[in-house]
Amino acid sequence: MQLPASLQRALERVIATQPAAALEQTAAALSNRYREASAGSAPVITSPLEAVAYAAWRMPATYAALRSVFKRLAEAQPDFAPTRMLDVGAGSGAAIWAAAEQWPSLRRIVAIERQPAITRLGEQLVTGADLPPIIWQRSDVLALDRLPDSDLVVAGYVYGEIESAVRVLLLSRLWNATHGALVLVEPGTPAGHATMLSIRSELIKRDASILAPCPHTGECPLAARNDWCHFGQRIARPAFQRRLKGAAAPFEDEKFAYLIAARHGAPPANGRIVRHPITHSKRIELQVCTAQGLQHITVTRSQGEAWRRARDSVWGDGWDYHPS
Repeated sequence: MQLPASLQRALERVIATQPAAALEQTAAALSNRYREASAGSAPVITSPLEAVAYAAWRMPATYAALRSVFKRLAEAQPDFAPTRMLDVGAGSGAAIWAAAEQWPSLRRIVAIERQPAITRLGEQLVTGADLPPIIWQRSDVLALDRLPDSDLVVAGYVYGEIESAVRVLLLSRLWNATHGALVLVEPGTPAGHATMLSIRSELIKRDASILAPCPHTGECPLAARNDWCHFGQRIARPAFQRRLKGAAAPFEDEKFAYLIAARHGAPPANGRIVRHPITHSKRIELQVCTAQGLQHITVTRSQGEAWRRARDSVWGDGWDYHPS
């Protein structure tokens, strides 16, 4: 996966406005602050330099995770063609670019972000881009009386950054605004998985249809084993990011946890591959989450169509599971 060319050019333009040495130092400092921050205490970005540094450091990976999740939503609901999108905690707009690439049907996007420096950067990045009209709101989402009704509601890397006491309130507002699908993404860590489990539980109480990644509404079998559910997406590192991070590898892997809920619908498969498939010369081993728990499935060459499907499957794909 790569950044859209127009987004990469826009990032390169804003990066060129900042001193290279200061940008590197600020990006590293921000990365450390985010790693050390506790829940509900995400660092505040106050200056253009900090905004550009953070976008250059994190926006490619954030885009990759959201683009991957939007593809899963499109797989689950092939006829889904949203026209109205709400992006809560929009940051510099990674979800906007990812959604516009997935759904040309979008006609209006409302982006809510409380940090003015990040909002200004997001507005700069979309200037002149071939994107739907975007309404930027500089506000704390919890200070708003009501969120606009939307076909697609997104909260990427937001939920875990707010205080636990107000998370259910935020979720209620997000769900009330959802007239199609709700997408939530968090870091692919045990804490991110725990956050998704609490969201999942609340949404099931509200009769939401869980489309992905869960193929069922029962207990999470990974949690029962003190493991956590997460997925990964590889993205090519732009040259500016390799310079900024001092990285030799031309790519990075973003690990994330996610949840897609909808007013209507059902999971596209009754199983989900939750680890990288292990391929041998004559067999492929899959770890699949099902309503009957985690299943270790071995597919052999003699199984024909099942072998071909397994050979083409990747971590995160759905898998139809048929108990013997």
